Amino acid sequence: MSTIRTQFGPVTNFGITLNGLAPGAARSSAKIENQNSRYIDGICQFKIKTASGTFSDRYAVYFFAWGATDDASPIFPAGVTGVDEAVSVALETLSIRPIGSLYVPAAGTFISPPFSVAPAFGNVLPPAWGVLAINRCGVALDASDNLGFWRGVQFEVS
Repeated sequence: MSTIRTQFGPVTNFGITLNGLAPGAARSSAKIENQNSRYIDGICQFKIKTASGTFSDRYAVYFFAWGATDDASPIFPAGVTGVDEAVSVALETLSIRPIGSLYVPAAGTFISPPFSVAPAFGNVLPPAWGVLAINRCGVALDASDNLGFWRGVQFEVS
């Protein structure tokens, strides 16, 4: 009888510059190609270090997933272009799906729980995808030590 088990890919950093992200600002990651790896899910996690200041607003950094079905000529939502860049936070951002948030009530370093990305796409990762981070904690993120990383998930039959 065959056994189906979960298999994880290597830990990979997102191509996203979170260092120095201003309050109220958003940043998109570079796209992740999934056409060849064919992961069904991506488990991601973020390390956030804040600068000092007065915390307010929503006391959190929010994470969203974006993707495209065509990896050769992708068209992304919400002003995303598939590269690591600042993105204007507008109502259109609501058209992409949240994958998680990290509560940031004070200065320090915070680690998010692992977030599953596939539920944002009906439980299967598209051929090209990435994440968007929005800083709503009221202070800028520190100039160093902010990062995001992920691992692909697939099934192994033995």
